[in-house]
Amino acid sequence: MNAPKSINIFEYVDYKEYLKDWRIQEKKKNPGLTHEYLCACLKQKNRSYFNDIESGRKTIGSQVLDRLIKLVGVTNGEAKYLRALIGYGQPATHLEKEYWFEQIAALNNTPKKTIDKDTFQYFKEWHHAAVRSLLDTMDFKNDYGKIIHKLYNRITLVQAQQSISLLLRLNLIKPNNDGFLKSTEKILTTGDHAKDECLHRYQVAQHAILGDILQIDAPGTHDSTQMTVSVSPDAFNRIIQRIKQMRSEIISIAHKDEKKADRIFTIAVHAYPMSRKD
Repeated sequence: MNAPKSINIFEYVDYKEYLKDWRIQEKKKNPGLTHEYLCACLKQKNRSYFNDIESGRKTIGSQVLDRLIKLVGVTNGEAKYLRALIGYGQPATHLEKEYWFEQIAALNNTPKKTIDKDTFQYFKEWHHAAVRSLLDTMDFKNDYGKIIHKLYNRITLVQAQQSISLLLRLNLIKPNNDGFLKSTEKILTTGDHAKDECLHRYQVAQHAILGDILQIDAPGTHDSTQMTVSVSPDAFNRIIQRIKQMRSEIISIAHKDEKKADRIFTIAVHAYPMSRKD
């Protein structure tokens, strides 16, 4: 009989899933590996402690983390990766979560990556997507000043250069027959955990730009409509479905637009709670 394949920590973005799979794997090797034994290794009197951290009911302090790393037997890069997983997975501010997520992306250098550093970088900064769309409205080779001017001078020369370099690496743009860089049809995809964090970071960046636009309130730069309503859960679900339908219609209009685009727009519709449930 073949020995069970060892789990690869770099295939995980959720430390709870990793700890569960590690425990199951080790249990097959050593039937005596009980929860009591695991808690004793972590110097915890509560016999359900390991089960609690495995389910996310308890947070892992720094001292316990050091013991946990020794218990699971990871060293060097794997140990750093586990620290990043736990830092990202435990309650934290958005900035802390973003820091640990970047660490996860940076430390994962295995061939089978759960998170790709370039993909995360694309979503992390709003201007990468903007530059990509902007290239379809202009002819660009090396005139980075043209990109900066078109984006209301919101990015620097270095940022424009970094965007072009990143988009080329991701194969999101390529030269056409005339040598001008244009967007390709490639679509970026990520794992579920990465998708959630990337999307959140992208939306935060976009909202910062919207705040600037609303403060300046220059005529013709935006169209904004807002309303606050009280609705039942059923009505709210109907509203969400209409938003999704409108999103599909807008994408269809953009794809079928045969005229040359002269500008890029961000179109956002948000539905978020203003009060708590009873």
